Amino acid sequence: MKKVSGILDVAKRAGVSSATVSRVLSGRGVVTQETRSKVMAAISELGFQPNHMAQGLRRGRSNTVALLVGDIEQGVYASLTKHVQPALEAIGLDLLLYNLGHSASRLANILARADAMRLHGIIVATSDQLNEEAIETLSTRVRDNALPVIAVGLSLQRHGIPSIIYDDRRATRTSTEFLLQTYPGPAAYLGRIRGSASGSERYRGYCDAHAERGIVLDERLVWDSAYRYKAGFESVERALRDGIVFRSLQTGSDELALGAMAAVRAHGLRIPADIAVVGIGDMESAGYLSPPLTTHGGFPDVVAQTIADLLEDFRLHRPVEMVTMLERPFVKRVSA
Repeated sequence: MKKVSGILDVAKRAGVSSATVSRVLSGRGVVTQETRSKVMAAISELGFQPNHMAQGLRRGRSNTVALLVGDIEQGVYASLTKHVQPALEAIGLDLLLYNLGHSASRLANILARADAMRLHGIIVATSDQLNEEAIETLSTRVRDNALPVIAVGLSLQRHGIPSIIYDDRRATRTSTEFLLQTYPGPAAYLGRIRGSASGSERYRGYCDAHAERGIVLDERLVWDSAYRYKAGFESVERALRDGIVFRSLQTGSDELALGAMAAVRAHGLRIPADIAVVGIGDMESAGYLSPPLTTHGGFPDVVAQTIADLLEDFRLHRPVEMVTMLERPFVKRVSA
């Protein structure tokens, strides 16, 4: 059986001390580029695999990052998880996934156990507006324990928490303006979710587009709904059954858009000839629907890489970007 190489073997091959090898592996302390190159060459030649768990325990922290998602059934979070895992693996970190299920108590329970789990970091990916207790707990982790915490979909930078957010308001303003200009007539909105940060921003964009044209909002054309296929279908089916007239529809998610399109077809109407539909998120299947869905881009791979970059900034004590604002390009297809 081939002997497994250790730090002492790497140190001997590189002609340095074991402490120097440890500094190279941890990224802590001062090491010249020449020495770092020698150590990395020795690691490659020997096929050395660092024991990340042991390293983490020696530092009093594991190499596990907890990803807390708002609702794993929503496509946006499943897609984000798929991209976050390899991004973390590339920097030697493991992923622990928690489904919050839009539950404030579940979030509180997870945060209460964070210290015992010796986490390397926490990523909170949800559009749910957090209560003051949760925000204070997260900001305290950063302030007192130097534990990296990153928010995705929430603006928590004023609490000392780096935040990755989309410019959702601009996105829905752009597409609603397009709908009002291209399809003259009432434009409805589906997905104004009270208590959702992104839901509020997306609805504001819809309102902005109407205000710019001097159009008074009709509350009968604005429907609160969870981001679910079924919810999209039921809301639009009910509106059409009640005789509510609208020429186009801006939705708060691609899932809602799919449900809405099914309801439109169920009433014998055509998309976009009778009712144009726009989503947001650009889920993987959006371009293969019938008709292909007009929507806004999501780029979960970019979000995942940004998360990994921020965690590395924390680890190497580099300045951390407090706000990363991502644009959502308008993806024009057939549904609008």
